[in-house]
Amino acid sequence: MLQPVGPLPPRVYWTRRVVVLAVLAVLIAGIAVACAGGSGHPRAAAKPAVSPSPQTASHAAGGRCTGADLDVVASTDADKYAAGILPRLTVTVRARGAASCVLIESPSARTWTIVSGADQIWTTAGCRTSHTATRTVLQPGMTVHHTIVWNRHRSDKRCAATNAAAPGTYQLVVVVNGVQSQPAVFHLTA
Repeated sequence: MLQPVGPLPPRVYWTRRVVVLAVLAVLIAGIAVACAGGSGHPRAAAKPAVSPSPQTASHAAGGRCTGADLDVVASTDADKYAAGILPRLTVTVRARGAASCVLIESPSARTWTIVSGADQIWTTAGCRTSHTATRTVLQPGMTVHHTIVWNRHRSDKRCAATNAAAPGTYQLVVVVNGVQSQPAVFHLTA
């Protein structure tokens, strides 16, 4: 095994062995990364995926956006989710005023909450998130979107994931800079 046997120089056989080991290492790493999402240790706080901001403010192009300047709309990517399908949650912030305003926000200024009846199932309230603020000039009617994927687990008061959420009807409510959305209703099925 250590002494290559064959008509070609030993260097050819050693190169082949190194290439095969490198390919195996990459495959194993790829499988590990792909399987990491289904580990037995789910996270309560989902990582936000932010859509590109319309225009980042280098200087104020109007006053700071207030609650009266904003519409906040929560939505999901489907009405029903079969077992194993993770809900994709989105919040859309729209400037509704007649003039542009500067939206200053950070992930810590957004609270995502899922309830079923009076039972709070999952929330990002009190969770560690980035306090890095972004400044976006919102022209009238312009929108900013933020999306996260919920892992279908309940969260406790320390933001740790606990039991999986049971099949049923749920409502998503998102608060951005103190402005609360109307509930977005969705269903988890068995």
